[in-house]
Amino acid sequence: MPENIKCRVVLWEEIDHWAEDVARKIKASGYVPDVVVGLTRGGWVPARMLCDNLVCKNLFSIKVEHWGITAQTDMKAKLVQELSLDVRGKKVLLVDDITDTGDSLALSIEHVKSKKPAEIRTATLMHITHSKTTPDYYSVEVPKEDWKWFIFPWNFKEDVENLVSKLGTDINDPKKLAEMMQEEYQLDKNQAVLNKIARHLEERGRK
Repeated sequence: MPENIKCRVVLWEEIDHWAEDVARKIKASGYVPDVVVGLTRGGWVPARMLCDNLVCKNLFSIKVEHWGITAQTDMKAKLVQELSLDVRGKKVLLVDDITDTGDSLALSIEHVKSKKPAEIRTATLMHITHSKTTPDYYSVEVPKEDWKWFIFPWNFKEDVENLVSKLGTDINDPKKLAEMMQEEYQLDKNQAVLNKIARHLEERGRK
């Protein structure tokens, strides 16, 4: 059985609202980035959404790996793809989906600073208060005692696969597995979400 992991499925409507909220805070602060840099994989979609909200066309990426399989870290964050753009003298907005340990964002800040930009500011959709790094802008603050593994839309199927594996069951029925996930991971009782989980498991050959 899983090791006491609480999860919550994040909906696209929430993502849209949070991205607009973060963009409003950035605008209110007077910060106008020349370049937006998304941390892939999790920060790529939020970075693109913030580009749209801020009307910034310069979007680039770096890749940092920290989390291995769902809700399990690889211990140390690793930079596996550097920033290819020359950002000397430019204002940079560094974007991720969430600060959990904060290690990925801290490493990314260090890397981008080495490129000698004029200024770096950071933004995430969500911030967990036990993080070692606090972004300059975020929409949702999650108290450390309310920690959950947040299943974002861009990671939905991958997380479902990994979480089902953690159940350690021989049951293959998609609907039963979805119900087991809801119970074991304390998912919200959202029938649409459970149906989506069941559909994915059926597509993957669970009968």
